[in-house]
Amino acid sequence: MRLIEQFIAAIKAREDDTINQARVLMLFYLLLAYCGFGLLLVFAYVYTGQIPQLIRASIITVFAVSLLSVLYFFNYWRIISHAILSLITILGVWANLLIYVQGMNAATLQYIWLASALGFYMHGSKWGWFYASLNIIPVLLDATISREGYFFLSDGPQVIARPIYVFVLVFDFVAIAFLHYFFFRAFNKNITTLTETKNQLNEINEKLSKTVLEINELSNARMNFLSTMSHELRTPLNGVIGLTNVLLLQEPRKDQEETLAVLKFSAENLLNLVNDVLDFNKLDSEMVELERIPFNLSDLVANIYAATRLKAEEKHLDFRLDVIPNLKDVTLLGDPTRLTQVLLNLLNNAIKFTEKGSVVLTCSSPALSKDSAVVRFVIEDTGIGIERSRQDKVFEVFVQASASTNRNYGGTGLGLPIVKKVLELYQSNLVMESGVNKGTKFSFDISFPLISDAKVELTRKQYQQVDDNNISSLKILVVEDNLVNVMVTKKILNRFGIMPDVAENGRVALDMVCRNGYDLILMDLYMPIMDGYEATKAIRGLKGNKKALVPIVALTATVNNQVLEDTAGVGMNGYLAKPFHPNDLLEELKKYI
Repeated sequence: MRLIEQFIAAIKAREDDTINQARVLMLFYLLLAYCGFGLLLVFAYVYTGQIPQLIRASIITVFAVSLLSVLYFFNYWRIISHAILSLITILGVWANLLIYVQGMNAATLQYIWLASALGFYMHGSKWGWFYASLNIIPVLLDATISREGYFFLSDGPQVIARPIYVFVLVFDFVAIAFLHYFFFRAFNKNITTLTETKNQLNEINEKLSKTVLEINELSNARMNFLSTMSHELRTPLNGVIGLTNVLLLQEPRKDQEETLAVLKFSAENLLNLVNDVLDFNKLDSEMVELERIPFNLSDLVANIYAATRLKAEEKHLDFRLDVIPNLKDVTLLGDPTRLTQVLLNLLNNAIKFTEKGSVVLTCSSPALSKDSAVVRFVIEDTGIGIERSRQDKVFEVFVQASASTNRNYGGTGLGLPIVKKVLELYQSNLVMESGVNKGTKFSFDISFPLISDAKVELTRKQYQQVDDNNISSLKILVVEDNLVNVMVTKKILNRFGIMPDVAENGRVALDMVCRNGYDLILMDLYMPIMDGYEATKAIRGLKGNKKALVPIVALTATVNNQVLEDTAGVGMNGYLAKPFHPNDLLEELKKYI
């Protein structure tokens, strides 16, 4: 038995498919059975002296042993099964028809069933029908042609002893039943395995769906938390930065100006940290789309250079800007805000991590045509550099080049991840070359469409300057429940010669709009009793009243894509993020003169 088990294991190891394993094992058991079957018939026919039957039994035995050996050593199970089917067809069916029985009997029918079943089980439908046809033809011949029409090789049918005949019948029936049983068992086992696998996959899918749902809920909770924190942090910052700007506009003494400048710098630095966290969250959630507005690249990088030059001068660095002449007079179509974010992050990092030497921003164009320009930005410094083993990690969230970097220079570790995310929106990659104490070089290419001078002039006309008298004539309603924000907004508007009305919530604002006429409404979004969304809907719903068309600009400390969609959805004309610079509010007012 152990030898048979080893034999079976060796055969199964050669086949990966469970159906083929079943076929090979079925063939093995059938050949093993025929070895015993043939030997018993040989002894029986020797005893009875029936030479023709002895020859056939001997052939069956020799072939069974030979094919079993070939199966074990070479695994040619397809060829072996064809050989068995041929033997059954020739020695079983046709030999009985022409020699041994000279007609049809139960054994002949058994051979037909055996060959047909084995053909289908071992080789599928094509070969199954082939062998079934070869074995069915004798039945048709026997039924349609008279016995005299056959060509016999001997004088008459061969007489078989009853015990041998019964033994042959029993064996053939058992072989037929075994074929059906064995293949059905393998088939059923395979179906059961597939069913179990399907059930397991369904369970895994349910768990995955539940996990994805939990992750989405967690992500939404994170977004809601950050939005709430953004609002809560921006609201007091709006007061600090807004009042600082107002005081700076009131021509303070020199010492006061320096104090206010430090106060403003600290508050704006805190605001930048908040913005970095929110920006990365939006970029990571794939909620950001690039704008397509015209801008002059030379002017943009000049402003960025001016904004960062003071920091470089404080460290006595050689800070240079180099823009090739071909890019100085072209107008590009893109998102200047995101591009500014990228360049500011890279330049601030370069200045922060460079104690002596230089920082250089270079803008060149590897490809410039009438319709588009590929701009190559290079930021190179002579700072501390980044060791090779840490260069990939600096693009991970909240990760810096080393622990000492965090201690010595501070920062959130979000700058480079944000840069990478923004450049991915531009379908660009950030290339870094760096070595410890050898400085760092960042470069990237962005392809921008060019915009014609006519379109630029049209855009300029849309945003043409207006004089202060036009601004001061605007009648504005400020809808805000936070007293600090009200004071900040009023003081800034007062600087423009505007004396606004104030409503502490949306319901009061609706009543004031119905009683008075306004040129513009500055609407906070989150207020008690009636919020900015409901108030805007109610104003837009004033049917047959021109007051329903009054421009409404959202003043909000929560800025994300959902808020922008919601404000546009209720009919607001624009938004202004808190805290805002007085010039930002001025530019917004000019749109509605």
